[in-house]
Amino acid sequence: MGDSARFEVHLENLKVLIDRELLIGEAVGRGLENDPDFKRAIERDIEKKLSEMMFDLEVEGRSEPTVKEIESAYSTGDWNRQAVSVELFLPDEETALRVRGEILAGLDIYEAGRLYSVDRLMHIPMGGVQQFVYNVHDGPEEIVQRVFQMPAGSLSSPIPLLKGYVLSYVAEYREVSKDEVMSELVQYVRKEKRRLLRGVYLQHLNKTLNLKFDPDGVDRVVAYLIDFNRNGEEKPLPDSTQVVYSYGGTAVTLAEVVSSVRGASARWESVNSENLIAEVKNTVLPKRLMTANARQRGVDGSEEFLAWKKWRGEDLLLSLLKREATADISISDEEVETRYGQTKQRFRIPGYARVRDLLVATQKEAEVFKESVEKGEDFEQLIRDHTLRKGRKKGVYRVFALQANQYGTAWMNYVLNVPIGTLQGPVQAKGGYALLEVVERVEDGYYSLEESRVRSAVSRDVRQSKERALFNELVSQVRSQRGDEITIFEDHLRALSAEGP
Repeated sequence: MGDSARFEVHLENLKVLIDRELLIGEAVGRGLENDPDFKRAIERDIEKKLSEMMFDLEVEGRSEPTVKEIESAYSTGDWNRQAVSVELFLPDEETALRVRGEILAGLDIYEAGRLYSVDRLMHIPMGGVQQFVYNVHDGPEEIVQRVFQMPAGSLSSPIPLLKGYVLSYVAEYREVSKDEVMSELVQYVRKEKRRLLRGVYLQHLNKTLNLKFDPDGVDRVVAYLIDFNRNGEEKPLPDSTQVVYSYGGTAVTLAEVVSSVRGASARWESVNSENLIAEVKNTVLPKRLMTANARQRGVDGSEEFLAWKKWRGEDLLLSLLKREATADISISDEEVETRYGQTKQRFRIPGYARVRDLLVATQKEAEVFKESVEKGEDFEQLIRDHTLRKGRKKGVYRVFALQANQYGTAWMNYVLNVPIGTLQGPVQAKGGYALLEVVERVEDGYYSLEESRVRSAVSRDVRQSKERALFNELVSQVRSQRGDEITIFEDHLRALSAEGP
């Protein structure tokens, strides 16, 4: 990159930094540092950062596996086998059971993916299956355990995952050498070592910080949660300042504990003191104890932490400023419908053709079979007896235009263009020559705004577009108000640019 181009890049980056400083000044001028949301967020993030720093110091920094640990794990861990899992994700159990039934009745797994599979987080159409290669120790555990219990060629029942269900087709098992799985093996050993080191570190903190649970405080939390889960009614907390547990000079009250575990308590088998203490120890205390240890050891005064704290505080101020500037945005149905029309391809349901075909090795064979059909032989019976098409002996199946590489270009052109319900061919296909009949063609379709997730995705697009426009207006306004205070010394910047990146 030449000096001139490098200067332009540096100048543009400098302007971005200037805008950032101007906006931070605007946020401070509006008093956002005193906003309760800012204070809650920065306190939460400080606890998270300090606990992460202690984790890195006491756990992550000591978790590198030794050669002996790797050898031991390989010898005892069934690492010489991998499973290839072809997976669909469906939004609910009813859909998953219906799609599973269609697959067992003959629908190709890949076609089922194109028709029905949705994104695991957004639940919008995926347009295909996902394929994973698992070792026995991989995650997600609920999927991998089921996969390794199934023989190759089998299809699972619906497996709950996130907010939906997975159908897994085990395509094959592969024998693998130690070298082939070494990276996964090292990762697994590191993960297990990290888990053990974390447990030892937390036990040490429990003891050195003198963690204690108050039995009366625990009983009061349990009584409140039982009543809350039974009636679904949030009542005022009696003695909300009563201490439930303490550590390192910090006392945690009934109000804090209820707030941190109320949602989780609905998932416990029973609400009792054992489950309450286990929940606190597993989900709340690790961060709190590591944060307390960080402060004991002066980590919160380190250069690394203070630099992070300054940057994080500024980021939060900018987020609050954006929220304040865009608070009055509204979205109309007309705007959503317009945006949907502009981005409709995102929600396409691919069209397909339903065909039956007889694939044979040579053109001459295909011509002989065609004569037989024309003389009255049953086409479907000939397919069952003679086709080379794997998995297609059951008759009619679905194909999509994007599958030309799988079936052959000439074959696909026939499928897309020949009259419906007529015997066609021979036509060259991948793997030989085919006679085919198109039973039905279905044009492309689209998920509509009637689908709640589609409407939510489009509404989010509209909102984000409006937010960007309003925030850019604010940036321009702040620049115009304070532009006279800023001087860019371009000669100095050119000199720096001439020195290199």
